[in-house]
Amino acid sequence: MLILRIFFIFLITTASLLGQSALSFSREILLYDFEKDPQGWEIPDWAFTKKDHVGKQIGVSEFQASEGRYALEIDSEFTGGTSWEGSYVERVIDVTDWSPFNYLSLDIFLPKDAPRGLRARIILTVGEDWKWTEMNKTITLAPGEWTLIKADLTSNSMTWRRFIDDSFRKDIKKLGVRIESNGKIKYNGPAYIDNVKLTD
Repeated sequence: MLILRIFFIFLITTASLLGQSALSFSREILLYDFEKDPQGWEIPDWAFTKKDHVGKQIGVSEFQASEGRYALEIDSEFTGGTSWEGSYVERVIDVTDWSPFNYLSLDIFLPKDAPRGLRARIILTVGEDWKWTEMNKTITLAPGEWTLIKADLTSNSMTWRRFIDDSFRKDIKKLGVRIESNGKIKYNGPAYIDNVKLTD
């Protein structure tokens, strides 16, 4: 009887430890999945006044999704000219303190008939001064595939164009995504964003 009791205590203790370990390694929060609507994402009014902005409209689509059934669809018209062009969407943030998390990630899909050369980056607006903070590098988007865009939020991260500290992720005002062309890329069609989340 004593042996059985010890065995059951061992099983319960092991299961508890494994459960705590699993939680510690899987902490994440899904910010946006676009299963019902654009969830507040929009093309800001100021973007439409820029000659180099080529985004036209956004909506929710079931043609592509990396998780679930729906994704955010951004329709853009890159002209193929020689100058830089971008298509920008953003969302005012509800969960503003991201300090428990180390990474922000999202998925972007281009249809297989889209040209090669389009790239994307994440942009954050942070702090009381609403500072615009871009990723240092753009990520190449592969037509016909979902591309993971992952940004390091930790102190001293080299992901961003300006030096950041721990206060950087404590007051996030806006999250933005920009699809870019350095010129000579002609594309009139959609891109899809899905599975926007924070992870540790």
